[in-house]
Amino acid sequence: MEKDAHETACCAARLAAAGAVGASVAHELRNALAVAESSLYLAQRDLDDRPRLLRHLDRVTCEIRKAHEVIGSVLGLARGEPLRREPAHLGRLIEGARHALVLPTAVRFEVAVAPADLTLLCDPILLERVFSNLYLNAIEAFDEGSGGVIVTRAWRGDERTHLEIEDNGPGVPPCVADHLFEPLVTAKVKGTGLGLALSRVIVEAHGGEITATAGRCGGAAFRMWLPNA
Repeated sequence: MEKDAHETACCAARLAAAGAVGASVAHELRNALAVAESSLYLAQRDLDDRPRLLRHLDRVTCEIRKAHEVIGSVLGLARGEPLRREPAHLGRLIEGARHALVLPTAVRFEVAVAPADLTLLCDPILLERVFSNLYLNAIEAFDEGSGGVIVTRAWRGDERTHLEIEDNGPGVPPCVADHLFEPLVTAKVKGTGLGLALSRVIVEAHGGEITATAGRCGGAAFRMWLPNA
């Protein structure tokens, strides 16, 4: 009887884990498809402007290729495979995450990285997704049509590299503050509650930590640290 109960619990746990991984993959694919769809719309608008048209199509190709890489990395993470670590220029990861989003014109980015050539030993595909998810959350939190500021700060300590992403939006609702990084927890009407859960898994897989708190400007602030190489 106890053995059957144990096996049932193990099976349920495996199904839950598989469901979480599948949902996370779907979440990342959905983000890539949103960017590709927007780029194709712009491509149709600029059919008579060949340079612009080619730029839009290049972005679609880039997003499809990146989606393949992200899905492979997420599945590897779920299987417990070792991270593919390599030196990555932090400024380029931030820039890549920014360009992977459809950025409203009213949103302003500020970046302060010290030193300017700060490099991390990491899986660049996965870490860029952390930035993309945090930026997307901030953008979606802003009131439609209103302006907003997203500030990214990074600096190297003796043993850790510290990172902050802060916005001046409405902040984290108290009703989800204590469970923000749990799967399927979200305060957004169309949110999946998977971006932050996946981000925490990625940061912790790198040996680091991520937390959420109120920002200096009243919005949300996400603080991370990663061990130096």
